[in-house]
Amino acid sequence: MKLVPSRASAEAVARFGAVVLAPAGEPTSASAHCLFWSDLGHFRIEGETEIGICTVFAQPGVPIDSMERHLRTPEILVPIDAPFAVPLMRDRDPAATVLRVELGEALVVDPAVWHGACLPIGRARSSYFVIFRRGTPQQDVEKRQVAPFEVDVG
Repeated sequence: MKLVPSRASAEAVARFGAVVLAPAGEPTSASAHCLFWSDLGHFRIEGETEIGICTVFAQPGVPIDSMERHLRTPEILVPIDAPFAVPLMRDRDPAATVLRVELGEALVVDPAVWHGACLPIGRARSSYFVIFRRGTPQQDVEKRQVAPFEVDVG
């Protein structure tokens, strides 16, 4: 099966978390030096947080056959240099949903949501910020096999 990413919108993401989209309304604050929009997204993390960077490589034709989740923290994903596609799944879902996140946006993946690594769109490699509770990679990663699928990243 080959899945095509759909745009991350508030409605499309609601089952998995939240999305922070580029602001469309008036800024909260404006000056000659900057425009600032506040309150674009929300998440709660208990304890200290950490920020990492993940660099991923396009692997056309290689199916995704496993996903991971974190039970004690949301995971915030922010593209750095290219849009990405991310597979997401809840326990009862028969198949993954794949969402596309553009530059200038962020995805907040709720705790306990299965997700795969972000896949670069339009590039051979890309990087993204990963923000979650400190120690998550060592203490809060559960992995599972899924029915193999491919993602069409164009």
